Amino acid sequence: MRTAVVAVAVGGATLCGTSGHAFADVEPGAYTSTTWSSGIVLLQRDARVEGGELVLIGRYPIQPTPDGGYLDLFPGHRVILNSDGHGGYEGPAFFGDVVIGAITLTPQR
Repeated sequence: MRTAVVAVAVGGATLCGTSGHAFADVEPGAYTSTTWSSGIVLLQRDARVEGGELVLIGRYPIQPTPDGGYLDLFPGHRVILNSDGHGGYEGPAFFGDVVIGAITLTPQR
């Protein structure tokens, strides 16, 4: 259950370039995070992004990638944040090398 509580994604991407590679930054703001496993919603709750961190039940630094970002919630548990093209993110949640679920983050408007 702890995995379900902390498996959250972050949303809203803008691109900023440096020489050679483009990286996405996660926009600050309020989001609804949804954690999925086997097509079933395990958890849905409010989250926010501020100062480059996901704020949920703790503060988790977001590492930028060309398609969004990722964060390590605790050792071995990584969440991938791919832009959904609509201001949010979606992606797999891993424990080690095993996909244990998926996440979505929808901006609250």
